[in-house]
Amino acid sequence: MSEKMMKKSRVLLFTLLGVVAVAALSMWGCGHTSYDTPAEKVVTTKTPTALITAADLDGWIKAGLVNKQGGYDRVVILDVSNNETDTSNKYYTVGHIPGAQLISAGSAAFMDNTRAEGPFNVTGSMVCTGATIDALIQGAGIDENTTIVITNNATNTVNVARAYTTLRYWGFPKNRLKVLQGGNAEWVTAGYALTKSVPTITRSSFGVAQNGTTKVNTDMRVSLPEMIAYVQGIVAGNADNVTLIDTVRGSSNPTATISSTTDLLVSGNAFTPFDGAIKGSFSYGAPAMVSPANTLYFKDAETIKADLANALGTNGVAKLDAAGRDATKTFISFCRAGNYASVGFFALDGIAYYNDPNVTVKWYDGSYGQWNLCASSDHTAVDTTGATVNAGGKLAVGSIWDTTSLMDNLTWNVGRTTVVNNVTVQRQIVNYASRVYTVEPSFADGNQIEAADLAYRSTVTRATSGGSAGGGGGC
Repeated sequence: MSEKMMKKSRVLLFTLLGVVAVAALSMWGCGHTSYDTPAEKVVTTKTPTALITAADLDGWIKAGLVNKQGGYDRVVILDVSNNETDTSNKYYTVGHIPGAQLISAGSAAFMDNTRAEGPFNVTGSMVCTGATIDALIQGAGIDENTTIVITNNATNTVNVARAYTTLRYWGFPKNRLKVLQGGNAEWVTAGYALTKSVPTITRSSFGVAQNGTTKVNTDMRVSLPEMIAYVQGIVAGNADNVTLIDTVRGSSNPTATISSTTDLLVSGNAFTPFDGAIKGSFSYGAPAMVSPANTLYFKDAETIKADLANALGTNGVAKLDAAGRDATKTFISFCRAGNYASVGFFALDGIAYYNDPNVTVKWYDGSYGQWNLCASSDHTAVDTTGATVNAGGKLAVGSIWDTTSLMDNLTWNVGRTTVVNNVTVQRQIVNYASRVYTVEPSFADGNQIEAADLAYRSTVTRATSGGSAGGGGGC
């Protein structure tokens, strides 16, 4: 072979090696197919916890990441305030964070009042369906390469926390979910300007369960049969080191030992059959997770952990203490309707234990609104007149779903009063007979929500190239 031909062969070889190297780098940096495994070297939105500062967000805006078309590190801002229906307070059109998209339904955009679970053919305020979350994220231009920033114009911690928690359930990793510390008010306080400009958004074709797979994170949500099993385990000695965090019982009174639970689907003077406190739970009210009070300034990790150590048990005296807190392997946050529970979930999952691989945080969205309906129809109690009456339970006699034995301070609501139009009256127990299956399912068949969500598949087809609507091509 001539020297000239050998040189030509070497040039061709090096060219081919170069192409292979570039292709390998491209596959490593751009070839992932799900939002939980982004190429680490190109993610610039990493933060120590899920909380971000106004300066962090301003930097991402100036870097051109907000509503960016395509590529890896892109940012979408969801403003989950829900006061746009108040004609005197249409703040979004008056001024909002540049690039922010309004979710005017607030926390309601992330919940569902039609889902069946356990012995109930419908339960209120449960996690929303895959179709609902798909419609939301596609409309916002969210794809697997998107970091989602959640903010709020008011001081409603529930709105931002319910959004964070629901997105975590539907598979978004915590390092892609952020909450703006202090919300829109902090943006202004930090000296940044609001805008009246409404961003133009290109819909994405991304879905939470597409191409035959799903990323739904059922491990972080506790279903009714799972909650019953967890409480039974605690009663049996708590070998698994589970701690239940009641975020509503101590919301107004830290030493409270009894909850007060109105029905999730019927408004007004309609209560669940019983109240009390779930056995083994500790009270840490959601309003106490921010400081100053009634703001969107969440406490830092160490303060939240200190608060947990001081959380009171069901007798209103005994504390979890640092030893009990540090021994905990699983925290379960609950409340009345899953809303305060989501604040507790965010405080623990997004802040206090953000980088702790040894602690699992879970969310019981059914909460007392579901749990306190779990009474069989043969229970009786003394009402406010002194008469013995039916306590209002609607489950079958001997039902495996009856949770009354798993309550401390069990209190039947027929014996309690409430104030209606400034008049003290006996509490009315909601008639939920129509919500109960004629044949109650077994525990194995009673996790209908997660079974449905695991089976859900997005109806969109993910594109392989293009801009935001193309699922992140063109990096």
